[in-house]
Amino acid sequence: MNAKPSPTDPTLAQVEIARDPELMREIFQRHLPPLGEQTYRVRECRISRAHYLKATRRILRYTLRLEESATGRERIELLTGVMYAERGRARREWQELQRPGREIPYSLLTFEPFFFIPELEMLVQVFPYDHQLPSLPILMAGPPPTLEPLVLALFGEGDWRTEAWDVEPVRYRNGARMTLRLRVLVRNGTTGQLEERCFYAKVYREEEDGERTYEVAQKLWEKSEAGDEGFSVGRPVAYLSDLRCLVQEEVPGSSLYDVLLQEKEATPVARRAARALAALHLDENVPRPRRQRPSKEVFDRRLKRIGATLRRTCHYLEPEVQEIVDTVIARSGAETPTGPTHGDLHLRHIFLHGGRPALIDLDAFAEADPLLDVALILSDLAALPLDSPLPRARVRKVSQAFIEEYFAHVPESWRDGFPTRYARAVLKRAAKISRIQNQIPGWPDKVEALIQEAKSSLAGQDLR
Repeated sequence: MNAKPSPTDPTLAQVEIARDPELMREIFQRHLPPLGEQTYRVRECRISRAHYLKATRRILRYTLRLEESATGRERIELLTGVMYAERGRARREWQELQRPGREIPYSLLTFEPFFFIPELEMLVQVFPYDHQLPSLPILMAGPPPTLEPLVLALFGEGDWRTEAWDVEPVRYRNGARMTLRLRVLVRNGTTGQLEERCFYAKVYREEEDGERTYEVAQKLWEKSEAGDEGFSVGRPVAYLSDLRCLVQEEVPGSSLYDVLLQEKEATPVARRAARALAALHLDENVPRPRRQRPSKEVFDRRLKRIGATLRRTCHYLEPEVQEIVDTVIARSGAETPTGPTHGDLHLRHIFLHGGRPALIDLDAFAEADPLLDVALILSDLAALPLDSPLPRARVRKVSQAFIEEYFAHVPESWRDGFPTRYARAVLKRAAKISRIQNQIPGWPDKVEALIQEAKSSLAGQDLR
């Protein structure tokens, strides 16, 4: 919430109220409409996320702790409030949601799924209801008829029947997508045998987003099953266009992040992941449903915004930040490689099981600059000693092993472009820390350490 309100924003007074947890607790106490006769007291309101989108709307996510008036039992409710810069739009959207004919399953609801707060011009949605993700409550309520037979078929021949279908929310991007973990317990009607498996279901706002991800996952799965030495993925079950939902089996094992924290000697694991990443980047047979190649002007503009954030929050670092920005811009004019690129690769997106690396979260997969994947992984490693008890020397050893192994398997010319990609990724991480500084103990030291890491990269020094 660092961006300044534009003249077309809701009034500053409304925004400030929406950002005040205690005031919002009182407002929700007045406006949160129960469906039944039970009444509730709002004991606590926390703002779990606040986002400002291009001077068009503000999105605030609230976590409410409620107490049943009759029993004293407590429950948690998740609410999302949207305030639009355009006057009257929130009310119009709320009125549209009240129109007859909208099929809304109420089995999970204690409160009205959508309501309007007039004094704030705010449309509020009660989880799991999201008017841009209409299939979300269907998946939360139980096995949908289009999905259940596909899941049961994975258990093999026999009369398999669903005994339990537990749904756990994992990650929610309001109005964009939602990830759910499904724990499915089934019983063989003939033998009585019980089996349990876990799946991930991702609900999308745009149908083509899910279709693209399914295409990539399906191809990577087929290559893995054929003995390919690169990454595997969770087996794709289906993309269901009626639900805008992609379903995959859970990837077993531990994330690379967890492995690094748990194992004292993690360089073999790092090298294995680096070889798989190099193989992916060079694989011409992996589909790239879209192309992500921002122009140099766009690239430079984004980097300048990162620098501006750091200069605003860390004035004392302004000369060093400006030097890094200027150097990266000056060196980034050369032709860059292209190839299949994950696009959002982090240590938690690589899993290892039985020595085999696997990828998750393929939504950003594209024909792009593969060095950006490497830079993101290495920036994660740079931050590890700042956020964990891992010794810096151990992390440096893992970083060097990863980078050596990767560049041993890709064209030598790619190495020249890495320092600027890495410096930019580290600078971006430092800017993120500075934006949420109130949530991060010792944030100035962490930002300074990352700034020095970016400078070292541009100076040609070893990764630290």
